[in-house]
Amino acid sequence: MPTARSNFDSDDSQPPRILIIDDNERIHRDFDLVLCEESGSPELDEDERRVYGLQAVANVQKPVYVLDHAHSSHEGIEMVKRGTAEGRLYQLAFVDIRMPGLDGVETIAHIWQIDPRIQMVICTAYADYSQDDLIRKLGQTDKLLVLKKPFDSIEVTQLAITLTAKWFLARQAALKLEQLELLVSKRTRTILNLQRREPRELNEADLYDPINAASGQNSGDNRLPLILLVENNVEIGRNINQMLGNTCEMIEARADSAGLEIAQETIPDLIIIDNLPPQIEGIGLCRTFKTVQLTSHIPIIFIAESEREDCQLKALEAGADDYIFKPLDEALLKFRVQKLLESRRKLSTYFRQETPLQPRELAVNQTDARFLQRIIEVIEQNIADFEFDVDVLAQKVAVSRRQLFRKVRAIIDTTPKALIRIVRLKRSAQLLLESEMTITEITFAVGFQDVKHFRALFKEQFGELPSDFIKNKTLP
Repeated sequence: MPTARSNFDSDDSQPPRILIIDDNERIHRDFDLVLCEESGSPELDEDERRVYGLQAVANVQKPVYVLDHAHSSHEGIEMVKRGTAEGRLYQLAFVDIRMPGLDGVETIAHIWQIDPRIQMVICTAYADYSQDDLIRKLGQTDKLLVLKKPFDSIEVTQLAITLTAKWFLARQAALKLEQLELLVSKRTRTILNLQRREPRELNEADLYDPINAASGQNSGDNRLPLILLVENNVEIGRNINQMLGNTCEMIEARADSAGLEIAQETIPDLIIIDNLPPQIEGIGLCRTFKTVQLTSHIPIIFIAESEREDCQLKALEAGADDYIFKPLDEALLKFRVQKLLESRRKLSTYFRQETPLQPRELAVNQTDARFLQRIIEVIEQNIADFEFDVDVLAQKVAVSRRQLFRKVRAIIDTTPKALIRIVRLKRSAQLLLESEMTITEITFAVGFQDVKHFRALFKEQFGELPSDFIKNKTLP
């Protein structure tokens, strides 16, 4: 079994393995001569340096391989079986087309049933199979090449280098794909677990109050608040879960980096940060939550070991909305959670006003105000486009549909779809009072396709039909 060191850069510690299947012993010797590193002769090397000089021969290192030899089809198939079972995988096989028993094509078909990843080269001096015949027997594949006999050493060398490298690259790609699939599967399970908490978005045909629907006043919304707990102590996490009981849905993160990732993915209604060691990590995480666009609106409760005033001050300066000391009091924790969640719901009253939306008044911090301002600007820029919807809005503000839903719901207690509708209706009210456009013209100008439907939605929002609105209202 000739061996040689490979210069192929891969994660595998062993050099590429190549299998030669041919019933002609001379062919095996030819492959050894081409692919295996020749042993050097000190005398010849010395003579060459004396004649041509020290720099005469470039120091070129050939890529070398582990070569295994099989003298029949059945022997080659058995070697692949053993190698696969032992984890000694073959990257490439050179297979003669004409052999007793199974020919080369049949041999390749059997080997691919064992390991379909092996790159194959058919060696032949005759046109035994046409391209169509090979496709019918082996299928359309990019792992099969034909090498004409007598072969050139350069051809064999290039095939060995290229196809073994291709095998390793395909393996790395498959491993990456497997990792991505596992990640997608994990994320999918998380989303499926959270979907039952997600209230449905409003349909255009819904004629009940979107604010009441979004805030849970309709009977169809039984959503529990979603709370993210970031801690490094399993016992603390278990205690908090027991204290909050059935009042919320809990998800946990064991580290600050995981906490930020989960918060951006799920957009929880509230975050509880246990005092991470050292304490500066918890304060830094709190500050990060309040500066990242997707999490800036989320109220945060900071839990600490001691009642040191400087710790409390640092947490509040970092953006914490509340501060609780250990040991935790169950009644106090529940009360603080309830109050913070209730404070967010009060913002929905702004949507009952007839004045244009003011993001700075609707949001509780500058980051949220900028985000909301961006959403409203995008809606207004596309207000006449009746095909503009939540998916387009999410794309233009560079967040996922789910993140947009939970972010808007948390800031102003309504859905993105309801927000688009409200912006359209408020702009229509402005046009009714400030322009000389007809109701039909305004209907199409703000992105509605049906005048009758527009009138119904307008009355639902403002309590009267557009014609009566013009008579009875003046724009502030």
